[in-house]
Amino acid sequence: MPRPVAVADAAQLPLASASVDGALALHMLYHVEDIPAAIKELARVVKPGGVVIASTNSARDKAELDHLWERSAGDVLGVDKGPARISLSARFSLEQAPELLAAEFGKVETIELPGTIAVRSPEPVIAHMASYRAWAGQHAVPFEETVERAREIVSEHIERKGAFEIGCLGGMLVCTG
Repeated sequence: MPRPVAVADAAQLPLASASVDGALALHMLYHVEDIPAAIKELARVVKPGGVVIASTNSARDKAELDHLWERSAGDVLGVDKGPARISLSARFSLEQAPELLAAEFGKVETIELPGTIAVRSPEPVIAHMASYRAWAGQHAVPFEETVERAREIVSEHIERKGAFEIGCLGGMLVCTG
């Protein structure tokens, strides 16, 4: 039978100090308002000798999608380069995370998890770009036109190269002591 689960503020966990053997913070710390407070709270609830495993993306994760968006938006707006998409994970990137975690943990080991996505149809890229709609509206980027331009660019690229490749880089951070 599964154990109880709680939904709580990461900066105020409903757990006693030193009460758990381990904690997971998977692709969520960049969403927390006060990241150092949440890290301090994770350190508080984990027993001595316990482990916290956090995960996040690199600042370089899926850069091809960012470049595609900037080029497509730039083409639609008639400028060299459109506005950069805001990356939530930039608040707690794989490059920044070790230093932030080291403020509370004696040892932080980073395990990089690189990969490549080869897309042979523009549809998965366009489906991903649907998540940019609200951001585009906040930055006066014509969303539908920009996505259609991205579809053209990706389609042409796939026709020439056989696939549109997207480099992925995320990682796990294993924290102890």
